[in-house]
Amino acid sequence: MGAGEDLLYDTSAVIELVARRRRPVPGAVTALTVVEYPPAAAYAVRVIYPRRIDYEHAAFLQALLRRRGSPLPAADLVIAAVAVNRGMKLITLDKHFRVIEEVEPRLRVAYSLDEDS
Repeated sequence: MGAGEDLLYDTSAVIELVARRRRPVPGAVTALTVVEYPPAAAYAVRVIYPRRIDYEHAAFLQALLRRRGSPLPAADLVIAAVAVNRGMKLITLDKHFRVIEEVEPRLRVAYSLDEDS
């Protein structure tokens, strides 16, 4: 991963990082991650508040997934939309983001904390 690349951490990755290191998360989280896991606010370098365009893209993704019979939780769709709309790489331990990758080719995901450095 290139130096200076923007990273966005999903709740699953933040929980694991905090459990392992108890140091700052080397990237951003969304406000949704803070709602799901309040300690994230103390560990994140930056908190991103989703914009209208993020919610609209999340709704678009959900419509595609529902047609396939595989809807996902709203928070994960918004987090994915934030990553796509800002050109960020999503760091997660949650494998169901693979389903989103199938309908959104611009989503870049790392499924390991080893890929965040």
